[in-house]
Amino acid sequence: MSIHHFFYGTLCHPPLLHAVIGRVPDMQPASLCGYRVREACRDDVPLGFPVLEALSGATAQGFVCTLSPREAERIAWYEAGYNAQDLDVVQEGASLRARVWLPGAGHWQLGAEWSLAEWRPHWGALKTEAAAQFIREAEQIGPEAANARYHSILVRAWSKLAAQAQPMPQDLRRSVQDNDIDVDSQNIGYKGFFLVEDYRLRHRLFAGGFSDTLNRAAFVSGDAAVVLPYDARRDRVLLIEQFRTGPFARGEPNPWMIEAIAGRIDPGESPKQTAHREAMEEAGITLDSLIEAPRFYPTPGAKTEFIHCFIGLTDLPDDAGRPGGVEDEGEDIRPHLVSFDQLMEMVQSGEAGNAPLVVLALWLERMRDGLRAKA
Repeated sequence: MSIHHFFYGTLCHPPLLHAVIGRVPDMQPASLCGYRVREACRDDVPLGFPVLEALSGATAQGFVCTLSPREAERIAWYEAGYNAQDLDVVQEGASLRARVWLPGAGHWQLGAEWSLAEWRPHWGALKTEAAAQFIREAEQIGPEAANARYHSILVRAWSKLAAQAQPMPQDLRRSVQDNDIDVDSQNIGYKGFFLVEDYRLRHRLFAGGFSDTLNRAAFVSGDAAVVLPYDARRDRVLLIEQFRTGPFARGEPNPWMIEAIAGRIDPGESPKQTAHREAMEEAGITLDSLIEAPRFYPTPGAKTEFIHCFIGLTDLPDDAGRPGGVEDEGEDIRPHLVSFDQLMEMVQSGEAGNAPLVVLALWLERMRDGLRAKA
């Protein structure tokens, strides 16, 4: 049995609706009396989607379309946090009963009036990519588990868009052609804060033809920004120390690591914005300016993580830095002010034993004389 739906928000964006149900149905303009469309917010921060607010005399504009039961089920997966109600909407002057998704009580705050035209250039690509990933995960691990991972899904979508917008150069590497990679299956092997995906695929060989079918796994995490704060006048840097699960699981006797400041890039955020935010969150310092350093995949054989590195020029007096971290994320961070020479000694000894810090230390060594001369 077909079901009429009234959409007033992001599902009015045809590419996003296609990502959710697999097609773009016939969408006819319609209106819902007694409601207006508002921005959903949390802690006064817009979340990139709207909600309906009951308001006498108001009218919410949108579209009506007819969906199959299977398509309606996918819409229900995507609209977690909303409640479905069948209401009368107006289409071409006639009343029509349609399913409308209203916000659940207490889920979100109400922000400014919402506009699809204003939403589309800022959020459209991100939310569409995230919707497609959400449906893929919901079909494998269930909609409840996929909704619990939705922020991580947004992070992954933002990283994918960044990879497409600024791909790695290919001056020496082979140029990729269509159909160079044939994916037979892509399945979720583990779900949690991160994701592990199992692939069966073939790829083009340098000598021509294709490889045998390969079983491969990828640890899926988002892009990250790493920044090494440097005071050129005092010739010192600020490092942080924190417990790390990776060294602990490997059997490292002391799993507290010396690192540069780092953090995952949030959806809608640039790598530079992340670097500034993390410097304040993790060490309580403000960076004056950023110098771009190498960007890279630290473990391309198994991880999707991509790292953007920066030298952060700043003032680091003796009292610079404070213990930091986001408590809700279980972070417990201690800052250290060290001289450039001590940093390089730790690189030599191995105590600065993580790739981003080593890369940044060597990059700083390369630029240090010029930075000190300017200071």
